[in-house]
Order: sequence, then structure tokens, then C-alpha cells
Amino acid sequence: MEVPSLRSLEGFTDIGLRGGVDMRPTLLRVLTDLYVQKLTHTPEEDRHYTELALRLLDSVDVATRVAVATRLGPHLAPPRRVIERLAVDLPEVTAALRQHRSTQSVTRPAEPKPTVALPVPKRKAVPAQRNLDAAARINADIAGELNELFFAANASERRLILLNLHIAAALPPVPSDVVHDPTVGRRLEAVALARKREEFALVLAQSLRISRQQARRIAGDELGEPIVVAAKALAVSRDLLYRILLFVNTAVGHSVERVHALAMLYDEITTEAAQDVVATWQALNVENGAARAQRALSANGALGARQAAPARRVSAPPLRSARRQAS
Repeated sequence: MEVPSLRSLEGFTDIGLRGGVDMRPTLLRVLTDLYVQKLTHTPEEDRHYTELALRLLDSVDVATRVAVATRLGPHLAPPRRVIERLAVDLPEVTAALRQHRSTQSVTRPAEPKPTVALPVPKRKAVPAQRNLDAAARINADIAGELNELFFAANASERRLILLNLHIAAALPPVPSDVVHDPTVGRRLEAVALARKREEFALVLAQSLRISRQQARRIAGDELGEPIVVAAKALAVSRDLLYRILLFVNTAVGHSVERVHALAMLYDEITTEAAQDVVATWQALNVENGAARAQRALSANGALGARQAAPARRVSAPPLRSARRQAS
């Protein structure tokens, strides 16, 4: 696939300017968070982030610029032009930058390169654990913002994101961890033809290792790109995808032109781009699992407290009886 040019990335700065909702602050935070997750960047990655960030900085609020300064300040190799831009901003922005840059200059290690390599392939023997570790390397807050940004975008913006996100802000190297089942495409087609959207969402959740809630959102999306992403990540054939799009959601399937455009998008995007998006969905699943675990611990603690309370009440009467005998 042809490498996108800076001109092809210009549309990123226009995302979210519909209906009075400006999502450019969210976009800048997401791009910055993704940038700082990598210790080093290629000149191309640095150039693309710099161009996008400089355009977005002129159109976002002070709180967002402070957040960007706070995130970029401690980075070992921040983009020079962005740092220079923040250094002449309002006092609260420059203060945040100076605080973290001064700390970084004192604690910066001489040779950070050995920390770059991540021994991900060694976890292949434990698929379930690998899924947890891989998704957990994408910060849950970043995953949530990127997910909302994608679903809030229109069709052209979603296409732009899918074709260029790996250039604008590369995600951390996360291995694909979906179910490799050659029959999954046929199963998805069967439930789509039967118009059983809930069962379709269940197969998606199991195959992509994502939450049922996220799978329902994918199946019910009125534009259809999330299903294209899922199909690409699961290696579902183009013909099967076409039939799935026609029947799984009437909002998409009523327009043959729309279905054809989505099939063309399937041809355009790379498997790696689809896997990156799925990795963010899996990170949301990890966050939900952690929240459920915390609620379970809280519930167990409350149950233990309730069980302990009757024991204290049972032991109280003998004490009162003993006092009456003493008197």
C-alpha cells in the first residue's frame, strides 16, 4: 500500500467539527499518548506527529495544551518543534513543560536503548495470558478515547483513521490475539442472514476476545466500518463480508452503494491496521475485567463485614448478664 503523504493526513485536524462538537482536543490527547508510549520514533513518525500536533495546538484549549506539555515533557526524545511551540505558550503551559523537562534532564538515563525491546513472542505458549498482557500495554484511557473518536467520526473520517493511524501515531507493538478459526466467517454469515444480531455479536465477542457490549456496538453501528475492521482482523473473505453487510444491519444493508464502499475499504486497509483497532477493543475488555474484579473484591469485603456483625451481636447478651450478676 502506498505510504500516505502529509497532505493525505490533513483531514485529521478536521475530525469532530460537525454539529458543534469539537473533538480535536481528544484527537490531540490520543495522538500524544500514543506517541509517548514509544521511547524512540522513526524520522517519518516524528514528522507526521509534529505536523498534526502543531496544527491541532492552535485550535485546542489551554487545558489540552497543558496536558500535552505534561505528557511530552518527560519523554526521552520529544518532537523538537512541538516543544519549542509549547515553550512560548501561556505561563501555565510553559510551567508544566519546564517542570517535567527539568525532572527529565536530571534522571535521563545515558543509554535507554536496551529498554526498547519487548519479549512479546515468548508468551505464545499461553494464549489467554498473552491476550491480557498485549491489550494491557495499550493504556485503557487511550483505548477508550480512541474508540469514542472512531465511533463519533463519519464515514470519510473513519476511512482516514484506518488508512493513516499507523503513520500519524503508531500504536505499541501488540500481537494479534484473535481466534484463528476458518469457519468464523461462515458462522457470522449464517447468523447475519438469519438477522440474529445478538448471536452475531456473541460470535464477534468470542472470536475477537472483546466484551459483549463492544461487540453489540460493532454489530449495531449504522455506518459499518467496525464490521469491516473485525472481518479484516479475522481473515473473513471479501465475499462473505459483502453478504454479512447486506443483512446484519438494515441501516447499512439498505444501500448497495454503501455496502460496495465498505467492501472497497476492506481491500484498502491492512490487516495490521485492523489488528491495531482490535487491540484497542481488547484493551477496553481488560479495563472492564479489572473493574469487575474490583467490584467483586468490594462485594466480598462487604459480605465479610455483614457476616461478622451477627457474631458480635450474639456475644453481647452474656456481657450484660454478667454485669447484672455483679451488681
